[in-house]
Amino acid sequence: MPARQTSEVRPDMRDCPIPFPPIRRRSASRHRHLFLVALAALLFTAPSLHAQDTEAEWEAAWEEAEEREREHQRLLEKARNVNEGDLVFLETAPAPDGPRMEKRIELTADSLEDGWARMMQCHYNLDAVGAAQIVYNGERTREIEVTRAVNIGEAVAEEASVQMRDVGHGAILCVRADSLAIEPRADGDGYRVENGPFMRRFLDGYYPMQVRLEVRWPEGMLRFVESDPPVQPGYAVEADTDSVTVTAHFEGRLHSVLHLEPGSE
Repeated sequence: MPARQTSEVRPDMRDCPIPFPPIRRRSASRHRHLFLVALAALLFTAPSLHAQDTEAEWEAAWEEAEEREREHQRLLEKARNVNEGDLVFLETAPAPDGPRMEKRIELTADSLEDGWARMMQCHYNLDAVGAAQIVYNGERTREIEVTRAVNIGEAVAEEASVQMRDVGHGAILCVRADSLAIEPRADGDGYRVENGPFMRRFLDGYYPMQVRLEVRWPEGMLRFVESDPPVQPGYAVEADTDSVTVTAHFEGRLHSVLHLEPGSE
């Protein structure tokens, strides 16, 4: 059985700034550090300071040193809180203008025989970076075609990926492809549609993402049974007689498995 499909948006690290400074342990106390920074600022000030200005200059240098230390601590705390891949569902949806992905799979009667289906996928509000790529599983995805590119300098389908350059703010990318989307369950009881891992990855961290996955079929051909992961805050499933729709807000890596069985037709 081929490996499952992977869809990943991953900026090229060579063209992306490192967002957080490395964490260094300090042996001196915070106040001693601030004192030395403030003293250095005074030593390199022009030597013609008037005596009455010394106290004001010293206070300004001290305040500047304290602000630098506060900013450093904020960056350290932000770096410690970066998700490293663990799946965490978000009860509150990310901002409407945040990155999101919408995917639609259209199953037919032939799909139940050979597993292949038409797939449409759009990424909205991509991160602005010099270079990024969307990667698919080459054994489960074929005939990849870029159908829409907005605020992207270049978007080219190459083998099992889409390579992008000069991705601007609010960028949109849509692709169309054939996907090995559905397969019989191992126990012979119906079918399974597996997707993912979905992720928004930058350097070594994973960041909030919105995903909407819609699987459609002819009226009455299939029936939704259950989902893995199960319905919970941040992960919703809505089923109908001709479709099932998953909406997820999360950080980390999301695998979705939908269990279906023959319908009433």
